[in-house]
Amino acid sequence: MNAKRTDGRQRQHRRPLAVLLLAPLLLYLALFLAFPAAYAVKLAFTDSLTGAFPSLANFRDVWGDALFWRALINNIFLPLCSVLVELVLGLALALFLAARFRGRRLLRAIVVVPFALPEIVFLTIMRYVFAPRGYANGALAAVGLPPVEWLLPGHALTFATVVLVDAWHVTPVVFLMLLAALTAIPEGTLEAAKLDGAHFWPRLRFIILPLLWPALAAAVLLRGVDALRIFATPLVLTGVEGVPVLSTYAYHQWSDYGNDGAAAAASTLLAVVSVLLTIPLLQRRVAA
Repeated sequence: MNAKRTDGRQRQHRRPLAVLLLAPLLLYLALFLAFPAAYAVKLAFTDSLTGAFPSLANFRDVWGDALFWRALINNIFLPLCSVLVELVLGLALALFLAARFRGRRLLRAIVVVPFALPEIVFLTIMRYVFAPRGYANGALAAVGLPPVEWLLPGHALTFATVVLVDAWHVTPVVFLMLLAALTAIPEGTLEAAKLDGAHFWPRLRFIILPLLWPALAAAVLLRGVDALRIFATPLVLTGVEGVPVLSTYAYHQWSDYGNDGAAAAASTLLAVVSVLLTIPLLQRRVAA
């Protein structure tokens, strides 16, 4: 009994210290997350013309804009395609660079370079690569092929280019997660499968992928949540209307039209879409 009382008193004495240590973090979250989010939601439901609250006027204006629907569709399919490409490339690179051969450490460092570059620097380089007279068309001309409009607004190739650039920049994150999980697989397990006559594809399907499933689920969750907030890649490469997403649409309404209400409405819808698409990922992650 005395020990329990002593533990209870120690916990009571530690609570003020815990609150004091958490206070800066809680203040930061309140000032830079909770308050701006609450203000944005209030602004979204406030009529920009009459000041009436609550009102759906901003949402009606947004829903009547064709650019918004393009942005909404892109905000679903662009992250989906990007994460899929990242998983395939990340897994392929992890499988290749997990093998023991001379120079693999150098290759691992090279693979991580795109993510190590600041995002705006990387995207500026990519804009020059896919410009009409950029390196991509230069490579095509070197083999006798005509130039291609990689970043022409409204074309499927433009969407594919944005997906490729976004995946190229963030694939190193997926690669490192899968490489860490892959190197944790006991070598004896794979050696036993080889001795039983299992070739690469059976080993990949029945041994490697099941053991990598927790890391794959974590990578999908991490990148899925982050990819829904995509902003700089489509904006720098194609402008506001090239490959619009909800974040660039909100920026467009605020910077070009000064329509704070529509920008807040688009941002609120982006938050709702992100939550709705993230819940299944969280459920699968917990199940894993």
